[in-house]
Amino acid sequence: MLIIQKKVHRFKFLLNLWFYKLNYQTIKMKKIILLGFILLFQLGYSQTKLDPNSPILKGIQLEKINDSKFDYINNAEISWDFSSIDRRGKEIAIEVVTILDCFNGENASEFKSQFFPLNKDNFKVKGSYQLIHLDVMAKCFRWRVVVTENNKKQASEWSYFMFLKN
Repeated sequence: MLIIQKKVHRFKFLLNLWFYKLNYQTIKMKKIILLGFILLFQLGYSQTKLDPNSPILKGIQLEKINDSKFDYINNAEISWDFSSIDRRGKEIAIEVVTILDCFNGENASEFKSQFFPLNKDNFKVKGSYQLIHLDVMAKCFRWRVVVTENNKKQASEWSYFMFLKN
């Protein structure tokens, strides 16, 4: 009887050890699958940099405009002309983010608002948009161009503009 109990005890021990290894391997496999899924998701929806020599960027200009009320303020006008560019299958947008902590320049982290003067809903081949200091209620902003083609986004580097004259 003692021999049977030892064999049963040894069998239970081996069975528990096998289930422990199986459970450990399952947990490890779940982590690997989750990590793979996250990486796949990130690669599928990541933004790439827009080539600085892109004809789309060459069609956009930012001009300083003197403010009529204050001599120490420059307003801005973003103008674009995409008439000479092949736009088939592309969505072009201009993203503007107003900044509260202008002393950090392009590395600012406190933003007031984000808007798109040009996007797929209000797209025009040629046009302009004025950013008036008193309308946006900020001392500076940053802007970039975002191009979506075949569900892949490309974004230009951020450009920085300060309303206050130096």
